[in-house]
Amino acid sequence: MLKKKIVYAAGMLMAYAMMGTGAALAADASNMAATAATWEKEYNAGNLQAIVALYTADACRMPPNEKLARGSDAILANIKSGRDHGAAKIKITVMMSETGGGVGHAMGTYELMGSDGKTLEHGKWMNASKKTADGWRVQCDIWNSDAPAPMPAEKAK
Repeated sequence: MLKKKIVYAAGMLMAYAMMGTGAALAADASNMAATAATWEKEYNAGNLQAIVALYTADACRMPPNEKLARGSDAILANIKSGRDHGAAKIKITVMMSETGGGVGHAMGTYELMGSDGKTLEHGKWMNASKKTADGWRVQCDIWNSDAPAPMPAEKAK
């Protein structure tokens, strides 16, 4: 009788383990790690059009302290502005990615560096993605710095 209980318990543990593996694989159906790696690689190479291709045509970006950037042209301009202001390199880390049906979300951290390799800023990001006919694409992203927000000039006095 004890042997049957052990075999049953082992079978249940194996079933739970297999369900967990399936859930883990399904959790990253969007393959956000690959998208983030492509984003990083193309940004660092200066190939900004390749980054825009990772977004849906009607996607948006929500940059800190700026207006919403909606659509491919606005997203390209937003990304280009970051490079033009000295952010030559980026390092992106994905901490979590999950999908359900045709939508997903992910979050992680980033580090922006100047051309000399020194860190200019680091912070966190989050995005929403969706499955399209062309595969998974970013629908909207948002990020913010870990640095304290600057004080308004009138309060700094």
